[in-house]
Amino acid sequence: MRVLFSNKGFERLREIIETLFENHEVRYADILEEPDSLGWAEVLVKGTEPFTAEMLAHAHNMKMLCQWGVGLEGIDIEACTSRGIYVCNVPSGNTGNAEGVAEIALLHMLLLAKGYNKSQENLRKGKLFSPRGLTIWRKRVCIVGLGNVGMTLAKRLSSFDVAMVGVNRSWKDIFSSLFLERFYTLDKLSDAVRGCRFVVITVALTPQTKGLIGEKVLGSMDENAFLINVARADVVERKALERALMEKRIAGCGLDVFWQEPPNQEDPLLNMPNVYVTPHIGGTNDEALKGIPAYIAQNVDRLSKGELPLSCVNIKSH
Repeated sequence: MRVLFSNKGFERLREIIETLFENHEVRYADILEEPDSLGWAEVLVKGTEPFTAEMLAHAHNMKMLCQWGVGLEGIDIEACTSRGIYVCNVPSGNTGNAEGVAEIALLHMLLLAKGYNKSQENLRKGKLFSPRGLTIWRKRVCIVGLGNVGMTLAKRLSSFDVAMVGVNRSWKDIFSSLFLERFYTLDKLSDAVRGCRFVVITVALTPQTKGLIGEKVLGSMDENAFLINVARADVVERKALERALMEKRIAGCGLDVFWQEPPNQEDPLLNMPNVYVTPHIGGTNDEALKGIPAYIAQNVDRLSKGELPLSCVNIKSH
């Protein structure tokens, strides 16, 4: 099959990609600058750029759109469905994505707990034994969103001997394996965060979760609590977070996602000593760079055999 990768950045992964797709034709093009390139493709593998109905008008031969990762924001799924085009993503679990994002959440928890910025400042001053850090051990951690990332994080945190509070849209039997101290549904989030030293956002961005973390939830957090977001920036209301930080209503935050990516270098959040920002690197790791394209290649193989692709979000059958 003819497989188009949506931007030239994918060429850095040619060795991995072209080994996995050796039975197919592969090309790379910046589809935003070269929309006519879409006319060649039977399969589009898309990165972070949008895919609109206007772009679809160039895609005369497309049968499947594969998102590189989980998030489907920016894809006009309705337009694809009307054309009979499969839209598929890659589940985060067991592909290196959920595992990597959970580790980034742990990194931010540790940076905040140990006061890493202050420790580096003290190191430059020749000052020892300060700041006095926290242990994650024995703290209460609220995980908001118990999908693949949230469950993976919960499993990792079990070794830290923390008390875990889980929040999800609804209860699932699989959550029984997570040793949660408490469980709340999303509508009870303000209750869930009370008494938690760490609140970690792993919930998917949907119309229902956009702005989920706003004044009410931040106001319910303890003053010594930290917020970590490894999901999508828009789950958190930026202005509400800024006010909570400036007014010291929460102790700090860690972000692997930002409202504008890459962030403006003059953004005030980048210069706050109790804010840690990483450049959306949770899903960028050695295992994900093998697991994600392998999953997509499997779907291309299935399509070439007339089989239904996996993790298809819009069309169950033709």
